[in-house]
Amino acid sequence: MIVFEGDYVLQECLEQVYPYATQILIAEGPVKYWQDRGRTTSTDRTNEILNNFPDPDNKIHIVRGQYSEKDEQCNAYLTHLRDDIDYLWNLDSDELYLQSDIEKMISFLQEVQPTSVGVRSKSFYGGFDNYLTGFELNRDNFLRIFRVTPGSTWLTHRPPTIRYPEDLNISRKHIDSETLYNTTGIEMYHYSYVFPKQVKNKIEYYKAKVSMSKCIDDYYNRVYVPWMNAEPFERYQIEKQFQGVHEFKPEYRGECYTADFDGQHPTAIEKNIEALMARIKREMENQ
Repeated sequence: MIVFEGDYVLQECLEQVYPYATQILIAEGPVKYWQDRGRTTSTDRTNEILNNFPDPDNKIHIVRGQYSEKDEQCNAYLTHLRDDIDYLWNLDSDELYLQSDIEKMISFLQEVQPTSVGVRSKSFYGGFDNYLTGFELNRDNFLRIFRVTPGSTWLTHRPPTIRYPEDLNISRKHIDSETLYNTTGIEMYHYSYVFPKQVKNKIEYYKAKVSMSKCIDDYYNRVYVPWMNAEPFERYQIEKQFQGVHEFKPEYRGECYTADFDGQHPTAIEKNIEALMARIKREMENQ
């Protein structure tokens, strides 16, 4: 995991994955964009959560620093990977999985032995009752699991790509997100557009460094805030303006409307959902 000011569901993320992980490697700190704005480390509860998370099996290793970009940040933790580790599960601090899906994934890796796996994302929007469809469900939007060997490094974070040592001849076997979902039903529960502060910071960085001209101008105030303030029956009219609510302009990503979620969230989210919803309300009131 790489994380910077990602305290939104970080505690819940660690709770879900801890029982299944052999190691949990975390690189905390800002990339240059945030360094230029005076940041040297997370100023929210990220460090508090990392420092105090129970680790009875000594699985967690935290690297702190400032990074040129996310490629460097990923490689900062990878140097601490144990030589006996077979697979790296790339996990953002706002990504969770059902425990049953983690167990199915472990069995799938043992049986199929891929070198990389794409995962379908159920990306939640504006809370816990709506998720993004269309573009957000495209094949391999999210590459998350990679076979690793001693000496493996990150070639790039975007898209996530592992580089193996030059003298190692590995036959590539990729399982795309649609194949994985159709075969196993596994999907990622992605709390990426849930909290107002989270969305505002994400879009500021993406607009400046990632999507740039492809991003809807003043997205936060033109799309996210009006959607959050609207009654449910009014939200479709807001979404129609840009064929959905993803920050990319529709000509670059197609439709991305919201849909109602009627399933169960991962256990760690369910048990804390009232407090998480209260945070959303506070952030909307204090924006």
